[in-house]
Amino acid sequence: MKVVVASVQMSARLLAVEENLERADHLLREAHLGGARLAVLPEMFNTGYGFLPDYAPYAETLEGRTLTHLRRRSQLWGMTIAAGIVEREGRHLYDSIALCQPDGSVQVYRKRHLVFWERFRFRPGRSPLIVPTRFGNLGLAICADMIYRRVWDDYRRRIDLAIVAAAWPDFANRHTGRRHWLMGHVGPMSAEIPAKVADDLGIPVVFANQCGPTHTTIPLLGMLIAEHLPDRFAGQSSICDGRESAPIRAGTDEEILLSAVRIPEPQGVKSCHFMSRSGHAA
Repeated sequence: MKVVVASVQMSARLLAVEENLERADHLLREAHLGGARLAVLPEMFNTGYGFLPDYAPYAETLEGRTLTHLRRRSQLWGMTIAAGIVEREGRHLYDSIALCQPDGSVQVYRKRHLVFWERFRFRPGRSPLIVPTRFGNLGLAICADMIYRRVWDDYRRRIDLAIVAAAWPDFANRHTGRRHWLMGHVGPMSAEIPAKVADDLGIPVVFANQCGPTHTTIPLLGMLIAEHLPDRFAGQSSICDGRESAPIRAGTDEEILLSAVRIPEPQGVKSCHFMSRSGHAA
């Protein structure tokens, strides 16, 4: 079965939720008009991603402004939408992906491998998430999750397509292009890992990254000694069609990737895991 999917690479202004929602809505509409049945937005697309903000006032439940809007768009356009948000459950905040389906359901995956300052802002997720859809079972991951083999071993032979939302920085000075002496090798990995995962698992991987300027804080001795880098997000979002064809990749600017990927015909319902009570439906 061939399915048209979209990776939406966008720039998100920090804490400008209404502006970011409007920008994402325009890009999702383009993806819909391009025939996409699945569209993926980056990690924390509505709040932006950065070191200093207090995200608590901007965190949302599944009934919040962002997911209410995306759920309606999904139902209107018949398009499954995956989007990175800051999720609230009780007093805890999570770096999450919500998957909105045309039947009105919403499932939530929570990032399991928090990095740098994220450990001080968010609670880690505990489990993988496998979601049955009309075009097969989807597995979700967020940014640094994708570098851990156990994440993909959890999904091996259980999913038909993988989604990765990210705010992966370039780890290079955006003014001079000079790469950071310690972390400079990490930026290009965002272009390499999705293709390796697709080849390893033999399934399509849709990777959506942020683009645009950011400031990256790199801890050298805990958080007591750190370097602050005028960075940019790496972009290089991609759609990798397993072992079927070469990946297609974005550059470093705002862009929508559209591609038809091959998904095996579903062979019955596989077991699926939900993150929490909030993960079943809005």
